Amino acid sequence: MDRFGSSRLRIVWALMSLLLMGLALGAIQGFGSDGNSLLVFGTSIPLGMDARPYASDNLGRLIYTLVPAVILLGGIIPLGDWLGGNSKGERYKGLLLGTGLAFLHGLFLSQVALLPIFAACIKLFGNPFAQAVVQAAADAESTPIAPWKMIFQADLNALVLGLQLLLWTSALGLILKSNRGLAILGAYMLAEANKIPAWIAEWGGVIELPKAVIKGASFLSHVLPMQVLPSDKLTWSAVPLGLGAPLLLAALLLLLPGGKAAKKSKA
Repeated sequence: MDRFGSSRLRIVWALMSLLLMGLALGAIQGFGSDGNSLLVFGTSIPLGMDARPYASDNLGRLIYTLVPAVILLGGIIPLGDWLGGNSKGERYKGLLLGTGLAFLHGLFLSQVALLPIFAACIKLFGNPFAQAVVQAAADAESTPIAPWKMIFQADLNALVLGLQLLLWTSALGLILKSNRGLAILGAYMLAEANKIPAWIAEWGGVIELPKAVIKGASFLSHVLPMQVLPSDKLTWSAVPLGLGAPLLLAALLLLLPGGKAAKKSKA
């Protein structure tokens, strides 16, 4: 794991997150009595709308943006160096073992970074476990547990997207070897471009597109990084294809001549 960051880095990262978590616990008092404002440092901040769904939606979007970026940026450079090893065996080891270690390192960094957000959720929405026991039989749309469901769903969706972006960036990095920054940009562009086939797969039948086009768009939307709403339930049947496609592409690209040994022999 030291390949992806020293123990000192992880300790400092955790301490900074704990500091921000304490600040969030002390600063946020909850919602105002009118339900349309937030109480921060004893000051009422009017929002002009129902503050509860507004807060949960924005916290979910923050999680969905933060977690994939931490997973990707926290592991792609060391993983890229591993994939450029001297031998094919070392490069394939980097692809399989290195991808897993990079994701685990990003998982730790991202979830620790969410501690301030979870603290804010506790101050705003209460204890999720206590509410789950007391109000398990109530309507989900009217219970305080509903925001927590959305928060956890956003975190789960973000973890899957982060792993997909990591795999796609690794594959694109084997093509754009001189600049991994462009590989990161390419992975995010694929995630944005995937909104088009996803829309066609969902609404193609309504506008009477050919079935072949709809099936092709559905397949493509599962292969490319899947961006969904933070509150949407994950389609688990599409996850193996979404992870396997970039992994297979990277494995095929590793068969091509490359790595430090190839550069030395060429010189």
